[in-house]
Amino acid sequence: MLARDWIGLVVEVVDSPNSSEIGLKGMVVDETMKTLRIETEKGVRMVAKSKRVFEVEVEGMRFRINGDLIAFRPEERIMRGLMIASRIKG
Repeated sequence: MLARDWIGLVVEVVDSPNSSEIGLKGMVVDETMKTLRIETEKGVRMVAKSKRVFEVEVEGMRFRINGDLIAFRPEERIMRGLMIASRIKG
């Protein structure tokens, strides 16, 4: 999950220091180094990545991701994820 683009994925906030974010669900429409913009039924919400846990559905599988692990610029996160994956394979 670290080495992929999150735009277009359906995510849900399952843990957050801000209780009003828990249960927030929708499609990621934009991503910055520190935030995800999520299109919900009530409009677009900006959610910090740090100190949150997200549940992401990809190809019928659900993953729980600690937001601190994705709190990088998208292009940096993808490169780091590819480097980690190549180390695991090698």
